Amino acid sequence: MTGGRRWLALTPRDTLLVRDGRQFDAGEDAANQPVQPSPSTVGGAIFSAFGGVKGAEPDEIRGPVLARRHRGGWWTSYFPAPADLVRSDNDHSRVMRLRPTGSSAVTDLGGECALPLVGEGDPLGGWLTGDTLGAYLRGELVTPEQPHRSMTDLEIAFVRDDPDTDPGPLVQELRVGLSRTPTRVVQEGMLYQATYLRPVEGVALLAECVLPTTWQREAVGPVALGGRGRLADVAEVDGVSWPHPPTDYPGGRVLVYVATPAIWPGGWQIRVPGARLVAAAVGPPEPIATASPRSKGGVRATRALRWAVPAGSVYLLQFDSADAAMAWAVGDSGRLGVHGTAYGRPADDRLRTAGFGVILTGVWS
Repeated sequence: MTGGRRWLALTPRDTLLVRDGRQFDAGEDAANQPVQPSPSTVGGAIFSAFGGVKGAEPDEIRGPVLARRHRGGWWTSYFPAPADLVRSDNDHSRVMRLRPTGSSAVTDLGGECALPLVGEGDPLGGWLTGDTLGAYLRGELVTPEQPHRSMTDLEIAFVRDDPDTDPGPLVQELRVGLSRTPTRVVQEGMLYQATYLRPVEGVALLAECVLPTTWQREAVGPVALGGRGRLADVAEVDGVSWPHPPTDYPGGRVLVYVATPAIWPGGWQIRVPGARLVAAAVGPPEPIATASPRSKGGVRATRALRWAVPAGSVYLLQFDSADAAMAWAVGDSGRLGVHGTAYGRPADDRLRTAGFGVILTGVWS
């Protein structure tokens, strides 16, 4: 494998154990809380696939992106449904979009995020294909002229209306275990519950790797993914990309879709020089546990629990002009755009290079 941008697929061989990092001990009345594999989990696995040699690692890893491999070898990527899409209160088969609307309501946000997003419905949930998300970013999915769309039209997957028939891409399996000493002797009464995640048939985790121009290493599997030594196969894949950005941003209005959990310096708020935050639809904070087992002191010395903006969150920004919006989103002759990149942290920040805060840009009205 040479330098440039390459996509890798991590296909679990069995269940995954990915915890949220909060306290959990055997013998206590508690069970672990499973979470979707985070950028740091996938980034660590890819680092191992490239040999795990410090100093010889990708410039950046952007992901994970959930995807399903079809029998013909091609992939369909899936992204969390945008947080401003809701299901009608009266008819759950219809999908609507919340709209920024002027209001006399007073909040503690001051002049920031001035407009509430208005509409009636329940959170949509589920996952959109990359093609459908692209239509959403271009403003073609739900429009003022066509304010309602059916669930069938949107090709929404893994909605989980009925966990028995659609349990989601990663099916939860509750198991009971018994704690053991370091010499693998069981400890009487030290029972615990752990919830594992079993990917449905064909589901894998993809990530884009940005590699140095001199890169010559090959990704080799299997590698450990998550806890308890669970393994995943590794393969380079073709025909996968981030949904494309719009061709323009009328009125300087830019929608920001959060594709991977984001740990912004400003908490839930995104900070963009030259733009005003008009409105936002942000999901509940997502716990992210990170650690660096190869650093001095190992996991115990480096582990940390952070709270992230969840994937699927949406921000509406207003720039002074369409040109300024275009330059920020997709770049110009003097700088690179932010579409499809990790945003909001310094260039050499490990949280950014591991893939936290990948954003996609679109339009809003």
